[in-house]
Amino acid sequence: MFAGLDFGTSNCSIAVIENNAPVLIPLEDGKYRLPSSLFIEHSQSAPASLTTQMIDNHISLLKDDAKTPRSLNHEQLVNMARKQLRKEHRLNTANDQPAQSIVQALAANGDVIFGEEAELTHVSRPESGFYIKSPKSFLGADINATQKAVFTTIVEKMLAFIKQEAQYIKQQEFSQIMIGRPVNFHGLLGKDGNKQALGIIDSAAAKVGFKDVQFLMEPVAAAYDYERQLSDDKLVLILDLGGGTTDCSMIKVGPSYVNLIDRQECILSHTGKRIGGIDLDNKLALMALMPEFGKNTVLTNGLPVPNHLFKQAVSVNDVAAQQEFNSRLTGKDIEEYCRISPNPKLKRLKTLRDEKFGLRVSRSAEQAKILLSEQQSIQLPLHYIERGLEIPVTRAQLSDAIADELNKFEGLMKEAITQAGASPDVLYVTGGTAMSPVVQQWINSVFPNLEIVIGDHFGSVTSGLTTHAQRIFGAQ
Repeated sequence: MFAGLDFGTSNCSIAVIENNAPVLIPLEDGKYRLPSSLFIEHSQSAPASLTTQMIDNHISLLKDDAKTPRSLNHEQLVNMARKQLRKEHRLNTANDQPAQSIVQALAANGDVIFGEEAELTHVSRPESGFYIKSPKSFLGADINATQKAVFTTIVEKMLAFIKQEAQYIKQQEFSQIMIGRPVNFHGLLGKDGNKQALGIIDSAAAKVGFKDVQFLMEPVAAAYDYERQLSDDKLVLILDLGGGTTDCSMIKVGPSYVNLIDRQECILSHTGKRIGGIDLDNKLALMALMPEFGKNTVLTNGLPVPNHLFKQAVSVNDVAAQQEFNSRLTGKDIEEYCRISPNPKLKRLKTLRDEKFGLRVSRSAEQAKILLSEQQSIQLPLHYIERGLEIPVTRAQLSDAIADELNKFEGLMKEAITQAGASPDVLYVTGGTAMSPVVQQWINSVFPNLEIVIGDHFGSVTSGLTTHAQRIFGAQ
């Protein structure tokens, strides 16, 4: 059995073909996307062994619960039941020998919490374990051998969880997988970083039991999903605004091409940069939140607090920045700055660092971006930093904060058009970052006379990967 897998920076999803169309499989609480996060508790328990009877009994309880949405199908209920039973098992069987490091925790091979539950566990109990958000964003980075081994194991655990959950729900074994990949992975190593990242994912996928692993550019996958609705041939510019990368492709799609196994001649160009939704969150945090943490403060000695400290604090997808920010020397520097600062807000930066709230601040910035999709201004609560702390954030601030990134996105699209040597008939936009009205207004301003189609922000790439998997694996 084959499947298509979007192993995303922000979210993961997997789909199969049913009735000649891609169908996504629920992965958490009946939802079809799993946030790319995991949490390994210090006091671990062995993974739960769930029987069919246990799951069926729990589904009956869910159906009797008035809080369970009536719209959920059987597969979604199965997915919900499995998650809740795993959680009950963890609460009842945690051991008394906590791991001292992430390496020890991974080697213990105990139970791991994934997705939104991992995020919420970290938020509520940050000191109770190890939290990893968006591991994909580190795979192309300049990491040492130990870090590479850690991230390889993390990817293995995420892929194993997705595979096991999907297999149980569909009662099928998946041995062939089409995995999406960005044009360029996040990091500074260029082609070497891409090779490193693909090698990590490929070896992890093989280790968890996928016997045939292939990769497809994510913007091309989005094009294949768009193609399913076309009755005429089109030259389409794909803009995939992902969590960690932004990719563009110019590709010929339509009835004349849909049955071709080899589509290479249809792909006229590829461009991509290692910037995405996480970078927008980081930038919003830096520009809108960090002034309330002492950014732009001038000390009593007349010198400013170094701006790089605030940038490091919010650069949660930069390994080197996080290592330096969390170093003992940086801690001593911030302590001294607080001592000679006339601005009491700087103490919040010390709290952020000492309590390891960087990821939580990033999550707050992401939440602000989401809320500003519906409102022009919000009051963003950061009570975990300081009781009663709420920071006003406006849509205009978001627009100003991410202006440089939007200009880079525009450059990618225009470069793709130039490489192709032709003008597109339509712009097809996908990826969660495109949900923001600020981003949508910018897209409309860049191409005011071009037809713009907004795809499924979280499902287009997965559906396209599965469509291509059918062509490749179904023909074998």
